[in-house]
Amino acid sequence: MRGVKSLNFYENSEQAALLAAAFILGFFAGLLFDIYRRIRNLIAPGPILTALGDLAFWGIMSVVTFYSLFRLNSGEVRGYLFIGFAIGLLFYMSYISRYVIAVFVLFDVYVRKNFKRVAYSLGRLKKLAIFTLPVRICADARRIFFKIRRKK
Repeated sequence: MRGVKSLNFYENSEQAALLAAAFILGFFAGLLFDIYRRIRNLIAPGPILTALGDLAFWGIMSVVTFYSLFRLNSGEVRGYLFIGFAIGLLFYMSYISRYVIAVFVLFDVYVRKNFKRVAYSLGRLKKLAIFTLPVRICADARRIFFKIRRKK
């Protein structure tokens, strides 16, 4: 058995775990990008600030990715880790992103609808006599005091 090279299953399983970690990092980078896009769409910053925001987001994601890979792999950056990251990001953007965006849109519709309900209820609440009576009493008192001062 001198000529047969033995397989080190521990080393291969460690490499597979690193590849899975890179895939998960890519997946979460896509999720964070969808969250960032939703916030950016709510703010509507304009084309220049959008470009700067995108650049800042991907710069931060690059630092987080390199730091995570450094912590996981003791500073050894290998090509398959970038491939795993890209596959995770591509998987998320191709298959999961549309559902996350749909959830964001449904949440937005739900919040807006309930905000309108609350605003409508508060508007009706302001018209109740218990709230309008003190305002009317104050207005009448002001008018009476104004007439009294005017006669003097």
